[in-house]
Amino acid sequence: MNKMSFDKIVYIFTLGVLTAFGPICTDIYLPALPAITADFQTDASTIQLSLTSCFLGLALGQIFVGPLSDTFGRKIPLLVSLVVFVITSALCATANDVMTMVFLRFFQGFSGAGGVVLSRSMACDLFSGTELTKFMALIMTVNSLAPILGPILGSAVIVFFSWRGIFGALVIVGLILVLLSVFKIPDTLPKDKREPKVVKSITGMLKELRNLRFLFITLSMAFIMGGFFSYLAASPFVVQNIYGFSAVGYSVIFAVNAVAITLAAQLAGRLSTRIGDVKVVFLSLAVMFISSIVMLVIAFINPQTPVPALAAILFYVAMIGSSQTAGFGLAMGSRKGGAGAASGIFGVLIFIFGALFSPLVGIMGEMSMIPLALNMFFAVVFSYILFKLGLKKRLPFKK
Repeated sequence: MNKMSFDKIVYIFTLGVLTAFGPICTDIYLPALPAITADFQTDASTIQLSLTSCFLGLALGQIFVGPLSDTFGRKIPLLVSLVVFVITSALCATANDVMTMVFLRFFQGFSGAGGVVLSRSMACDLFSGTELTKFMALIMTVNSLAPILGPILGSAVIVFFSWRGIFGALVIVGLILVLLSVFKIPDTLPKDKREPKVVKSITGMLKELRNLRFLFITLSMAFIMGGFFSYLAASPFVVQNIYGFSAVGYSVIFAVNAVAITLAAQLAGRLSTRIGDVKVVFLSLAVMFISSIVMLVIAFINPQTPVPALAAILFYVAMIGSSQTAGFGLAMGSRKGGAGAASGIFGVLIFIFGALFSPLVGIMGEMSMIPLALNMFFAVVFSYILFKLGLKKRLPFKK
């Protein structure tokens, strides 16, 4: 994988962007949250429901798209999802009240789910084991461009076009992905490996839920992402309202954290072949646990300087890259059936936990970090417990 052709680079780039549909739907939108809150004359907790609804859409969409792709292949469901994403993004730009925005964001997330679940399924079609971890590390590198560029682009759009222009930018992103998917993305699931009946694809997902090793490892990763989505929802208010940074300053801080995620993902790809995916996950959880303890202390003593809080968040968020890269490989290596169904479950649980965790960070108002710190702490604790339980379960026999 040292020397790659142009087509392979484009392929990896496209899969990386598709995998990043979650961040694409949220990160470009984050700098605008205070402005949208003011425009709709609502509060932080209410406007964060637009994040929650998007996360729910991203979760529920994968329940349908994942199994369908095991029957119809990867490409057709992907194209349909992208076209719907373009339409819903355009409609979001016309929203005039918070509940309309919440409603439309659900369907934007639902359609965006196709990119998330199908890009992972394509990776599983092509690779397994440590090779899958290495490939996912490459995809994560591209994936991380979304949180790096998203807030910066979002801040620039707000300056010149208001927050509504953000959804115009998402329309353009969606159209580019449609073209790339048509001309550069092959269908990675051969017809002879497809599940002939849709019903069996869906029941295959239900059977996978009884695979306790897969389920516990996936739930462990979902708790980690619950902590991460808490950071996504709270960070605009922590950085801008509590510490007084501008939207551009917030974007720079967010970009630094995204770079840290990228570096950690690449490190996970290298460490995977040396110490194994299990140790990579445990190491990541240890760093996240220490960071969450520091955040709890900071939240209660409330120092004036932002440095301790930003440093703790940096180390916590960086470990998302390593834990998710290695954890996904372990989860997919534990599946019984099709990659589409298993990847769908993985994505569903991640975004459901995101939807559950993200509104909690606003329950004490815009000027408190305590809910964020508690979310981060409990996310790591439960992730560790579930990961240990998952490792105790035997690997299933695959079909």
